[in-house]
Amino acid sequence: MRLFEGYPALEDDVLIIRKMSFSDAKALKEMTENRNIYHYLPTFLYECRYEDKREVLEKMDVECMKTHDSVLMGIYPKEKEDELLGIAEIYSYKEERNKASIGYRLKEEYWGKGIATRVARLLRDYLIDEIGLRTITAHVMRENKASGRVLIKNGFYNKYPDNMEDWGFEEPVLVDKYVIQNK
Repeated sequence: MRLFEGYPALEDDVLIIRKMSFSDAKALKEMTENRNIYHYLPTFLYECRYEDKREVLEKMDVECMKTHDSVLMGIYPKEKEDELLGIAEIYSYKEERNKASIGYRLKEEYWGKGIATRVARLLRDYLIDEIGLRTITAHVMRENKASGRVLIKNGFYNKYPDNMEDWGFEEPVLVDKYVIQNK
């Protein structure tokens, strides 16, 4: 399966990562309004583009999938599949270079519970084993130490530390670029 042929459905014994639905609009709005979460993230993320999160969910297929910009999916617990815990993202896909980037963001009440580690593992395994990518990257704001640890647990290494990147704030932010390569 090629990356933009459809939304993958990924799961382990605890989580499901799949396409979001309109029933997720309220939880998505609550999440995007939490400054503690989005303090560590670029200001231009797709889910922040529209105030009405139903519009985000309605336009996501055309503006992200069909343009091959990104794949945004919801993260859900297996025991309650309608409870949105966060967002998993695959972006910056470069077919000719056989690489893509991943990102994840969780509601604050799910931080420190191993969920991000599971999400990164599911994304990594999908991109390497099913899509056949050779390189996966993740850009992490330097001060977001927990996200760096998540990536290291999943075999990524901080290949490009101390980069200044434009994340849409008044000033560039200090970012570490983590990489994993499939041999």
